Amino acid sequence: MNSKDAIKKIKDVLGLSFKKESFASTSLTDGTEVTNNLDSEFMIGQVLYVVGESTLTPAPTGTHETREGLKITVDSESVIVSIEATDAVAEEETTTETTEENMSEESEAIVEETPVDVKDEVIAEVIDALLPLVEEVKALAEEMKKMKTKMEQEMGSLKKDFDSFKKSPEKFSVVEKKTYKESLDDYKLDLIKTLRR
Repeated sequence: MNSKDAIKKIKDVLGLSFKKESFASTSLTDGTEVTNNLDSEFMIGQVLYVVGESTLTPAPTGTHETREGLKITVDSESVIVSIEATDAVAEEETTTETTEENMSEESEAIVEETPVDVKDEVIAEVIDALLPLVEEVKALAEEMKKMKTKMEQEMGSLKKDFDSFKKSPEKFSVVEKKTYKESLDDYKLDLIKTLRR
């Protein structure tokens, strides 16, 4: 089973849906990838993030220079406070005529399609590990349904027995009746005990 098949199977079993999002990103001169985590160009007031393998972390305070020739300055909360062209880019702009195409290339960030969570292989491994568990949970749910049905039937039977017991006539306890002779002997014995005292 390949990763796409595994993902489709777990999506169907658990009723999940995955989506892909695109966001603006660019690389700094040291090769670090940064993003605003939005589907728009970098602007003042947005938070700047450093792109990790499967995470986004707020960019450190300071000025970050991009390969496109921009200086992006962020405050202590990683919020962009200024975006400026570097000196080399500013000189180039004054000496050469900039076309509409060049302007859009300088101002736009590179938009990439990335998965929301992690790579397909990791998802496939997790899915393969979870599938047996999902099957066990389904089997357990079926057993619980059967137990519930059986308990409901037994409770119904007990209720029926209790109702019929409630409606039955009262039973009287058996009283032992003594014969006349036994009563007379008891009377004499009590009389002798009393006289002895």
